[in-house]
Amino acid sequence: MTKQQLKDTEKRLKLKFVNLKHNEIVLREEDFEDGKLTKSGYLSLKQQSDYIPTTETIEIRMPKAYIKDFKETLEYVGTKELTRIKTDIRDANIFALIFFSVGLLLISLPAFIEFLNTKIINDILIIVSWVFMWAAVEKRFFGIPVLKNRRINILHILSSNYLPYKKEQLME
Repeated sequence: MTKQQLKDTEKRLKLKFVNLKHNEIVLREEDFEDGKLTKSGYLSLKQQSDYIPTTETIEIRMPKAYIKDFKETLEYVGTKELTRIKTDIRDANIFALIFFSVGLLLISLPAFIEFLNTKIINDILIIVSWVFMWAAVEKRFFGIPVLKNRRINILHILSSNYLPYKKEQLME
């Protein structure tokens, strides 16, 4: 496909879906089983909500028959995931502290043990200690923000509005 064809396709789709709301998530019939949200439906919901800014309220559209039980199911699944994320954040902080402590211990060992103060052993200890310290920095400063963003996304989903499909809403 050429660039021009891609641009034409994009224009055509933009014109076709003029009234498409960017803060709207549509769940399909297949996302529910026995009136409850399925795991694949929940994953679809999370992926779609990633693109909606937290400053906007999410509107979740679904078949009218599922709205009643949807909130309870969503709150249950969301609470389980929030609990896991909280545990993951705590564990990441603990591991970061342990890794940093091990790195600090390894880098200071040659000062206390003369045998480790030889050039080659000292260099190896410095490299290994920096590996541990970098692992601590990575866990603490790169891993935890990802977990916090997942937490915010789940809370954003839980505070959304649940609405029937537009065609079902018009029939009322």
